[in-house]
Amino acid sequence: MATSYTIPVLEKTFAVIKCISEHDEGLTLSDIVKKIEAPKSTVFKILYTLKSELIVDKKKDLYFLGSMLLHYGLHTLSQRNLKEVAHLLLYKLMEETGETAHLAVPVGMQSMILDVVLTTHPIRFSSPVGSLFPLYCTSHGKTILAFSDSFTIDEYLERNTLIGRTEKTITDPRLLRKEIEKIRSVGYSIDEIEFVDNIRCCAAPVYDNNGKFIAAVGITSTVITFTENRIEDIASSVKNTAVRISNAMGCKE
Repeated sequence: MATSYTIPVLEKTFAVIKCISEHDEGLTLSDIVKKIEAPKSTVFKILYTLKSELIVDKKKDLYFLGSMLLHYGLHTLSQRNLKEVAHLLLYKLMEETGETAHLAVPVGMQSMILDVVLTTHPIRFSSPVGSLFPLYCTSHGKTILAFSDSFTIDEYLERNTLIGRTEKTITDPRLLRKEIEKIRSVGYSIDEIEFVDNIRCCAAPVYDNNGKFIAAVGITSTVITFTENRIEDIASSVKNTAVRISNAMGCKE
């Protein structure tokens, strides 16, 4: 007998969502029970859970797809579009600076690498697409803290402990707040060997067509090639790239 790795209740849940999606006029509980041929109690519990998560909506006795499905769909399309728009500009940033270029987006209270263009330099440091990082000790993470509406410093500090990753990691909440203010003032963030020894990074904010922060673009390098005397020039290149990506995403500011 072949082994099944599917989860019955999830199969039923997706059947409920698919069933509702095929009827714009809405369906009653009884309608759904008949169409997917499942016990009424099971369908009721599934609908109750989906409604609590805004996956489905209920108006009188009728069930419709909820707002969160649209939100997730648009979010996925937005990230896919962002990556497509940004990739060539990341490549140009890599060529201009000679360093690995990356694009990161906020995911919960972390930063996720969405795209990477590797430097051709033999000595390099990079992280794979999909990697998650803390916000307080990475350049793209600190950029997210400084410019994203989704996060506040108070909320972040309440839920997270600032653990020392290197000797230069900012672990004092008061100093992190000062760092955030500086980032907002100059328009870019520097990871001054705060996450990994001998690695220096720079990042700047990217905005969408509504002027809302959506990502951080930057470079990652060893201190061998990204020396202190290059910070100003690299920061300028990173900020210019961030503006170009923002403009390509429809930002007019």
